[in-house]
Amino acid sequence: MQVISGPVRYFYLRRTRGHDEIEHWPPAIKPLEVPESKVCGSVRLYTTNVGWRAECGDEPASAETPGPNGASSTTPTIETPLLLTRETTLGLLQPDGKLARGEVALLGVRVVNADAKGPEYAMHFVVVGMPGSGLNRRPTLVPVESLVVGEYVDNGTWAEAQLELRMSPGEYSNQPVFLPDPVILRNVNATLDRTVQANPRFTYGENPQRDITAEVGAGRVTLFGAAAMRAVGERARAALLQTPGVVEVSDRILYLEDLKEMVEDALEAKGLNDIVVLVEHALVVLNGEVSSSKLRWQAEDIAKAIPGVRGVVNNIVVAEPTTA
Repeated sequence: MQVISGPVRYFYLRRTRGHDEIEHWPPAIKPLEVPESKVCGSVRLYTTNVGWRAECGDEPASAETPGPNGASSTTPTIETPLLLTRETTLGLLQPDGKLARGEVALLGVRVVNADAKGPEYAMHFVVVGMPGSGLNRRPTLVPVESLVVGEYVDNGTWAEAQLELRMSPGEYSNQPVFLPDPVILRNVNATLDRTVQANPRFTYGENPQRDITAEVGAGRVTLFGAAAMRAVGERARAALLQTPGVVEVSDRILYLEDLKEMVEDALEAKGLNDIVVLVEHALVVLNGEVSSSKLRWQAEDIAKAIPGVRGVVNNIVVAEPTTA
């Protein structure tokens, strides 16, 4: 499956009839809340060469006949989607191909908007263990790439499909639980305070508590700020992926160990190859010799334009003209 980047959100499925036994489901959605998740009566999945394209539908699946797992479909092509509802259940398929004990019920679909402008593709299912299954009864996220679509029973205008997830009960228990973003953000900040911010070796500046900040959207944690070493980001990502509710981590931290190379590359692109660059605490020091004051100031402007540079000390000297 290709990697698809872009904003993420949820399509929450609601029951079209009867009482929902899952407490606080579907989650409340506030107007203008980001991400703009939606509550749907059904979700249609269209198979493409990129992945499962997803569409939220307000209509229930009453016109379709549920299959063995509550999923009804004509053979899924780009024109004929697989229809998912709150009646859809999925079995667990072990590595040996045998079905494990227990099933999970579908609660929703986590989708990504391709390049923030294209169609939305399913990335995760939100599921919960069925009563008596022995599986976790907390909403859980499983990757859509684990979906196995079984054989179809052709009924003319539609077909029934058996759906399974290729994972054992043990693997299922290690999947991230679904939590609201505000709860995840509290967990994330606690993790950062404990693993990164409290260690002065991983921070810089007068107020290290503000060096790295996080935003959360549909379970995705995006890290911003600056750090001295890439080891900071690696440490943070590893800890955050073990934090309850976190589905994925996007790293937008500026690493100071990369700043020197960024300034050197920018100077080289303008033909200023002989300038020596030093960086400490995001302060850039320029040394060397150029043939004119214009080039001296040009080098300083180039360094100042690099994102993350806090200041420039210009020690460049202008060479005296040689006399014959």
